[in-house]
Amino acid sequence: MGLECMTNKKRKVMILGCSGSIGTSALRGLSRFSDLFELVAVSVHHNVEAGYAVARQWPLKAICISSDDLCEPMTQDVRVYRGAQGLLDMIRDTEADVVLNAIMGTAGLEATFAAIESHKDVALANKESIVMAGNLILDAAKRNDVRIIPVDSEHAALDALIRAHGKQAVKTLVLTASGGPFRTLEASKFDSITIEQALSHPTWSMGKKISIDSATLANKGLELIEAAILFGIPSDCIEVVIHPQSIVHSLIRTVDGALYGQISRPDMVHPIMMALGRDLPLLKDVIMPLDLHDLSLSFSTLDQGRFPMVTYAKRCIDLGNSYPIAFTIANEYAVDLFLGGTIRFPAISKIVERVLDYDWSHRCLSVESITACSRHVREITESEADAFIGV
Repeated sequence: MGLECMTNKKRKVMILGCSGSIGTSALRGLSRFSDLFELVAVSVHHNVEAGYAVARQWPLKAICISSDDLCEPMTQDVRVYRGAQGLLDMIRDTEADVVLNAIMGTAGLEATFAAIESHKDVALANKESIVMAGNLILDAAKRNDVRIIPVDSEHAALDALIRAHGKQAVKTLVLTASGGPFRTLEASKFDSITIEQALSHPTWSMGKKISIDSATLANKGLELIEAAILFGIPSDCIEVVIHPQSIVHSLIRTVDGALYGQISRPDMVHPIMMALGRDLPLLKDVIMPLDLHDLSLSFSTLDQGRFPMVTYAKRCIDLGNSYPIAFTIANEYAVDLFLGGTIRFPAISKIVERVLDYDWSHRCLSVESITACSRHVREITESEADAFIGV
């Protein structure tokens, strides 16, 4: 158990995407600090049985099955919501202090806005929300007096370091990247990469989409855009360095030349619980302490020729407007094609490059305009991808 709560009120938590890697890590963390937190609602998409298992274990108020899958009715006294609209209704209807948005991909965008507009803090693991609608989200959060708290291990580390030292002391942000499963693979062999190989991340256990993104380093590109927006930092003040051990989660380089980093085991329970527990008494022993004896850490330069997605992401930061949306949607579509076996691994980044060559200089000022832009990007991506299908 965690610390004794300073008040009798527990923090009410809602988890969106409770069956994925972030959601299951959150459940592990919450189970250890049940004196401080109350899980009130969860959502799943296709994994209905996992959602029902959570409902049997926890005294939930509500659950949402956001897909249209057929399923047996719940036997517990839990309100059940269905479909995409049901997800938004559950977020708005259910009393909660913080919503952990762990939905994968662009599907999580509307949920982020729904949480903000219903005056709930958002522990954000859905990086696409910030990448595609960053300023809109930050403005909405300020307007509704709620917080956007980053959950990605890199951004959680940067958030803690910046709060500790003060933004005025920061010269650059340093994002670390494991390099994925192909960090040392010769570029000449990229054409023969299989789906199974791309899904085998050397450090983290994650879902299919994010595993492929980590293999192409598109995930690091998305994180770079997210960091620029969250912390108000230009792209030339954000560094990316390869760090295979995934022990140093991020660093800041201060104006006096020093480096400060956040160092812990690669376990997502830590950043999740730090986000959910923001401003609560310090949570003790959230994860197993890191043993420094015989610990070896290495850092190297990112090979942007073999992994160009970070370069494309920096371009999107510099150009702004709808370029981050184009990056996100084009990559998402290309990853789906690769997972479906219709394109080769190198085609993912090539398709993204082609889509970014279009003019995305118009600004999206609403969720509706982001949705319309996303549809347009998808249409162009589908057209550009034809050249790589079956090749």
